[in-house]
Parts: sequence; C-alpha cells; structure tokens
Amino acid sequence: MSTLIYFVTEDRYISPIPENTYVENIFREDELLGSALASLGYEHKRVSWRDSSIDWARAGWVLIRTTWDYFDHFDEFSNWLRQLPANACMNPKSLLSWNTDKHYLLDLAQIGIPIVPSTIISRQHPEPLSEMASELGYTHIIVKPTIAGAARLTYQLKDEQIGAFDRDFTKLNVKEDFILQPFVSSVTSFGELSLMVMGGKCTHAVQKRVKVGDFRVQDDFGGTVHHFTLTPELIEFAEMVMGLIDPKPLYGRVDILRNDADQWMVSEVELIEPELWFRTAPEAVEHLAMAIHNHIQHYHENHSNP
Repeated sequence: MSTLIYFVTEDRYISPIPENTYVENIFREDELLGSALASLGYEHKRVSWRDSSIDWARAGWVLIRTTWDYFDHFDEFSNWLRQLPANACMNPKSLLSWNTDKHYLLDLAQIGIPIVPSTIISRQHPEPLSEMASELGYTHIIVKPTIAGAARLTYQLKDEQIGAFDRDFTKLNVKEDFILQPFVSSVTSFGELSLMVMGGKCTHAVQKRVKVGDFRVQDDFGGTVHHFTLTPELIEFAEMVMGLIDPKPLYGRVDILRNDADQWMVSEVELIEPELWFRTAPEAVEHLAMAIHNHIQHYHENHSNP
C-alpha cells in the first residue's frame, strides 16, 4: 500500500481555472513533484487546509504547498496548524509557527545571519512612524505588517511622505505589529534573488524583478521571474542560512538583496508555503522528492516496533 502525502493548498487552488497561468503554474509544479514522489512509491492528494472532511489530528504526512491565504485567516490557520501531528509536517512544526511572523528575522540576526536591518513596531506603539525613522537615520523606508504576504499593507515612503503617513500608520498599527526597514535601492535596479534549498542542498535560483516604477517583486504587481544561474558564493550563502536554523528545515527558500556595500542580506526565509519555481528548473524537484523520502524513511526506522 502506497504512503499518502497531502499536498496542502487553499480553497482557490483546488480546481483549475482555464487560461489562468497563475493557477496552471501551481498545478504544473504539483504535478512535477507528485510524479517524482510516485517514482519513489508515494501517492499524493491535493487538499485545502480548510477541508473539514479531513481528520487533521490523524494526518499521516503533510506537505504545505500553496496556502497563500493564511495571513488573511491567521487565527484559523494557526488553529489548523496546531491540530497537525508534529511528525506529519515535512518541515519541523515549531519552525512553521515561528516562520509565520517576521519577528523571526531578528532571531536570524542573533545567530549571525545578515538580514535587511529590521525594527519591530509593536501594536499601538505610541511613537510616530516619522520619529522612529528619524531616530534610525532612515529617509527612505519600507513598512509592512509582521504577519503578511503578497505585499499586503506594504508601503514605500521617503522624505516628507513618511511624516504625512503618520496618522494613517497609527490607525494601521492599532491592529497589528509592523516591521520597519530601510529601503534597499538594489531591489529596483537588480531585484531580489530567491534561492531554493532542499535537504540542505541549494538546487536552483530565480531573479525577481519589479515592474518599472514599482518596488514590489510579486507578479501580482507586474513583477517578473527569471532563471538565475547559481554561483558558488550563492550556494554557500543559502546553505549557510538554512544550516544555522534549528531545528533544520527539510526544504525552503532564502530570499536575498544586495545592500549599498554590495553584500548579500536576507530579506525573507520562507519555510511555511514557499513558492519553489520548479517550472524554471524541473530537475530540482527530484531533490525535494528524495528529501521527503529520506525524511519518511528516517521516521519509520526510528519508530518501528523492535
């Protein structure tokens, strides 16, 4: 009997939408991974994390793939995540909760990983945004919620725009924590690199570029994705980042930017539901399939009856 792995998505991506490239890419990449796992003796089933017909507390193996609405239903998603058996999650369950909130960037900095300089603005912070930016010496900033994705409530502000946004920001900050960062100018000239790491090995990379006149790399805002040839430096950097995270992720993505001193900085580490762009490097799917296989085999070896 084949072992079943749930490929977890969200309601919007359960059924294909004709002529929707975005959804077609999701299905294509799940097909690639499903085929690679089938060759190793596994079955997979695509399900929504909100599927109440599944007894999640008894789920065997869960691979979170495209739950790209979790930040819009955060309490519900967090409750769902708590239901999952710890051994069912491909990435350690403790990492999944940790990675949902951008406070984790400060944890990365504490273990020596270079990050985009980040300051947390706690909910209902009394100090105006403009004063905080001034104290940090920032005249061009990015401010966004600590729990978010797809550039939700992400603002780029410079000079007098920062002060003019104080009142609006105070209203936003009533409801949630935000993160304040200096604007990294290379995002508009070069873009952001995403480095995929499977089973500790950096397998491929993409370059995400913004639309002219914008600062967001997401395709929702006209950003584009391009294959990027890995260098030894990038491989070493990505594997170093993942290697320092404890417990060790099985798979994930390291997003990086260049600062003004031409040094790489981590902008995000995606461990919950990272887009992995297998369509740009189909051969890399074998690395994730084998990492999953090894993970399951290791579990069985350590939990088999004597």
